[in-house]
Amino acid sequence: MKWDSNTTLEKEDIQGLLVRGYSKLPYASYHLLRFNDLKDAKSYLHESITQVTKASTSPDDMAVHLAFTYDGLKYLSLPEITLQSFLRQFKEGMTEKHRSFVLGDEHANAPELWEWGGPNNPPVHALLMLYTKDKSTLEAVQSQHHTLFGHHHIEEVRMLATDTLPDLKEHFGFRDGVSQPYVGGFSNKQPGENEDILPPGEFVLGYKNWYGQYPDSPIMETESDADDLLPSYPNNLKVKDFGMNGSYLVFRQLSQDVYCFWKYMKEQAPAASHTQKEAVKLASKMVGRWPSGAPLVKAPHADDVQYANHNDFNYWKEDFNGLKCPIGAHIRRTNPRDSLLTEKTDLESKEMVLKHRILRRGRTYGTPLAESMKTDDLMNAEDDGKERGLHFICFVGDLIRQFEFIQNAWVKFHKFGGLYEDSDPLIGTHYQKDGHVTDTFTVPEEPVRKRYKNMPQFTAVKGGAYFFFPGIKALTYLSRP
Repeated sequence: MKWDSNTTLEKEDIQGLLVRGYSKLPYASYHLLRFNDLKDAKSYLHESITQVTKASTSPDDMAVHLAFTYDGLKYLSLPEITLQSFLRQFKEGMTEKHRSFVLGDEHANAPELWEWGGPNNPPVHALLMLYTKDKSTLEAVQSQHHTLFGHHHIEEVRMLATDTLPDLKEHFGFRDGVSQPYVGGFSNKQPGENEDILPPGEFVLGYKNWYGQYPDSPIMETESDADDLLPSYPNNLKVKDFGMNGSYLVFRQLSQDVYCFWKYMKEQAPAASHTQKEAVKLASKMVGRWPSGAPLVKAPHADDVQYANHNDFNYWKEDFNGLKCPIGAHIRRTNPRDSLLTEKTDLESKEMVLKHRILRRGRTYGTPLAESMKTDDLMNAEDDGKERGLHFICFVGDLIRQFEFIQNAWVKFHKFGGLYEDSDPLIGTHYQKDGHVTDTFTVPEEPVRKRYKNMPQFTAVKGGAYFFFPGIKALTYLSRP
């Protein structure tokens, strides 16, 4: 479906993180909360709502956001009909047994090993997200909310800090966040020549999605909204739309073993070669971009900074067989663009991929293994044993069609794109068990392909949960006694 430019987003009722990633607010922290008294929980929300940042503003100093797990919404006494109308995946949660299989949360990623959000951890009811311009402002806002936690008997299950790395890189040393979908109505920025405009209903409830339909949204009986806060449900004036201007938020804490990553790359370099150069080349093949961010499709032989921010490219005509960017590379698996081999044409492939896009809003955490973040320094650094990684955060309008599909069919699936034993080289689950092998990476080359085997687990899930990210009116409803 094409974006209808006549659609107006109700940005006064949308939490701002949906629309912008806050590049001007580099300091952030995430607070996982547990309620212990219903009256106190609602009172805390009532006091906090005035701070919540709306999408209609672009803050220069601070932004505050709130989201809730299904257990949290139950605790806040939402009507049963509303609770039952949320997506099944949200109600069951990220750690439901079948879902762990779907997401690849097995072996090193098993929820039983998680530090939060798993079956052996305290329950999480809410997520408080703080973004600020500097460290002192962040500490002041944190202190304010910690005081409120004490007054309202709210337990901080865990505080997740963030750290901004140089040159917008992630811990393996590669520029991150280059590829984001263009969403109609979010900004005045013009899309690239090959960039499609996605309708806002792919990420924000209450608006039409790719199929020209309103996404499933939690409903509420009219009599339950005594103060008439909520809008009517699209095409059904008999019920209220609790989900309007909200979204589903996926949160996964991914640790990164940077020392192990570069150790493996160096070990795979051919004998008598320039080991570090070959190590960077192989790592870039796995990522699909060079450390600068330049895509291999545009710079197949060496890094080229002129393409560092380049995202306007495709694969079908430029690199159908993966001789430039391997078919199993991370960026090609998580966003195949126009190169799904299950489709007959590049147009069909592109349209299929557009149905499964996600909107990322993650941040890195932990200090870098090498302060410079240069690949040579990273691969020569000693293992310091410190924890570092990525707080993966994304928004979707449909958990199963967007996030879970990507995770299962493209990231986890070891036969993606005609491969055989290859899970995603960066975030896939790598193992050999019961005849199943998922720890191989294949590089198409002429005359013969090259296969790298016995890949260690470079990342591991440390915690995660599904949250609902309500609109401002729904937040206000939740705070009412």
